[in-house]
Amino acid sequence: MPPGALTLAQYPADMVRLACTRCQRRGQYRKASLIERHGGDTSLPDLRLAIARCPAANALGTACGVYFLDLAQNRE
Repeated sequence: MPPGALTLAQYPADMVRLACTRCQRRGQYRKASLIERHGGDTSLPDLRLAIARCPAANALGTACGVYFLDLAQNRE
């Protein structure tokens, strides 16, 4: 887990909301369901990539644009 990263169990809301700056996709998931599927100790950076399944996530020169709406400040 990246140092200082929040875990899924620490996420501050019952609904986990994500959006992408590149493809404009949006989605939301129940935190309890995500904990059942991925475990509460999953880091949020790892979770966002698992949920997004973004082809750009590992490409050189590009990065996945998925972020957590409830954790972003002044993003929209």
